[in-house]
Parts: sequence; structure tokens; C-alpha cells
Amino acid sequence: MNAHLDGSQELIVVDNASSDSPEEALEAWRGPCRFVALDENVGFGAANNAGVRQATGAVTVMLNPDTELLDGGLDRLASVAGELGGLVGPRVLNVDRSIQASASGPEVGIWPWVRAVVPGVVAPGAVKARTEPSRLDRRTEVTWLTGACIAGPTEVLRRLGPFDPALHMFGEDVDLGLRAAAAGVGRWFDPESCAIVHHGQGSSTLVYGSREGWRATGTLNWRAAVRRAYGARRETLGWYALRFNLRLRLVAKTLLRRATAGPRCRAGGVVGSAGSRAPAGAEVLTRPGQGWVGGGGWRFVTFARLSRRPVCRVAFSVLCQDAKRISAMRTALRPRFPRKRIRR
Repeated sequence: MNAHLDGSQELIVVDNASSDSPEEALEAWRGPCRFVALDENVGFGAANNAGVRQATGAVTVMLNPDTELLDGGLDRLASVAGELGGLVGPRVLNVDRSIQASASGPEVGIWPWVRAVVPGVVAPGAVKARTEPSRLDRRTEVTWLTGACIAGPTEVLRRLGPFDPALHMFGEDVDLGLRAAAAGVGRWFDPESCAIVHHGQGSSTLVYGSREGWRATGTLNWRAAVRRAYGARRETLGWYALRFNLRLRLVAKTLLRRATAGPRCRAGGVVGSAGSRAPAGAEVLTRPGQGWVGGGGWRFVTFARLSRRPVCRVAFSVLCQDAKRISAMRTALRPRFPRKRIRR
């Protein structure tokens, strides 16, 4: 940050009960700074909320610690967010500088099905803006932005939360985008203002033991956010579109002999969420493995597992072409709780 920013920006670091010493690293920042130490790990969203509450500037940029700046684009990103009065996200790149999916079009309706059957690489710009907008090179309005880097007017962020603290980890950015849309707050993907590198999935490795281990929990949280915004019927149809999308891609890559662990785990994570009952109303998944918590005093213990229906099991085994990999994934996704209805 010292290499690309002039030091006039206020830097706020939130220590989410980590085991290292971020305060020492903060001392290297040459501009004004503030350190917020939390007594416990309150989750990604709640920690960001604590930082936003401390911000004094007109615009705040929420930035993950596992990101890397490529230039001084954060100033431009903040300026655009101030002009538009909404949430703005930059171009996000993987470590190899390939484009990372950092923005999304509608999650319900016809567009998720179009996204499933029309690859973003060959889709025309008008379709790409509604299916995979992160592939575009121009500013476009989107449904939600990745939580790795979001800029917005500070007062707007505070009014939104910005994140729902009930979502401990994964899916909180989807929920933020949907709630912002309901509140009339715009969301834009702006690749021209800024580009960052997101190393990503470090938390997944710590919590789940692998970079892709978060997929099932992330899918459950995605379903909770979409259901709260659109209702059970539209969420279920959107979920079917997502499953169809990932399975179709896995089939295509397998036939082309290009299937890797990433697509397999993504499909496995979504199939794994099929074993859990989706939440009703405004229920949300609060912590990994804790279950859907509703307002009626009931807690439905849920867990992620691969579908045990014979047809799905055989089809998934054929796609992976590796029985040992299937066994390892089943072991990793094995439930730690009995699937039953219990009183809180």
C-alpha cells in the first residue's frame, strides 16, 4: 500500500482475534491509521462492520487482507463510488493474473439459465452484462460484488450494515448486494478504475482444510440470502439453475479432458448442499455446521454431503473418474451432527 498510495488515506485495520500481530505491520503505514482489536472472531461481515463504524472519510473501501494492489486505483475507485452514490467494485484478478469472477448478474429469473448454457467467453456483451459481468472491460450495473473489495459512501454502508453479522463467513457479499438493491442503492462493476489481485480462500483452508472446502457452506448461505430477498420458489429455481450450470461445465470439461479439482469441488459443494433443507423466510446460516436458525425457536441442524441417490452418485463418480477422490470428498463432507430437528 505504501508503494501505490500517497499516505493521505486513513487506514483502519480490524484484528478479528488473529494469532499474529497486525498492529506491528500497521506501524509501517505512512498515513493516518486506526487499529481495532476484537476479543473474538466475530466473522467476516461483523469485523468489516466494526471497521466501517470507525471510518471518518466520506467514502470507505472495504479491502480483504489477502489482496494485493497493482497501482493507485483505490483512490479512483473511491472517487467513482462517491460520484455514483452506491457500491462499486474493481477488476479482481487471480494470482496468475487471470480474471476472477467478482461480480454477478441476476440470481433469479431467466438469466441464471442463460448463464448455464451460454459460456461467458462467447457471449455477446449485452448477455455478458447479465450473466458474467466481470468479463467486461467497461462499467456496468450488477446484482452483487465480491466482498474482497467494495467501495461506497460511508453513510450508505452504515445504513446497510454493511454486512449481516448473522452470516459468519461466505455469502455475505451476495446478501449485501440483494439488500442494497431492495434499498435502492446501485451496484457497479468498474474495471477501468482499479484492478487488484485476490489470493483468496485462505480462511477456507484454515476452517475446512482445503481451498475448496467452503463450497457447501457458501452455497447454503447463498440460498439463504436469495430466499430472503426473493422468496422460496424463485430461490429454488435459481438454485436448480446454479446446479445445472456447474454440472454442465463439469461434463464439458471432463469430455475435453480439462476437468481439474476446482470444477469438481464446485459441483460437489452444490450437490452437497442438496442434502440440507433450505431455509424458509428470513432464516440464515450463522456459522459453519451450526444450522439454519429461524425466529420460531427451532433450529434445523443441516450438513453438507454428496447426494446419496444412486443416479446422482453414479453420475458424479463417472464425471470425476476417480473413486478415491469421491471417497475423500465424502469423508471431508461427512456430517458432524445428526440430521434431526432439535429444540434450541
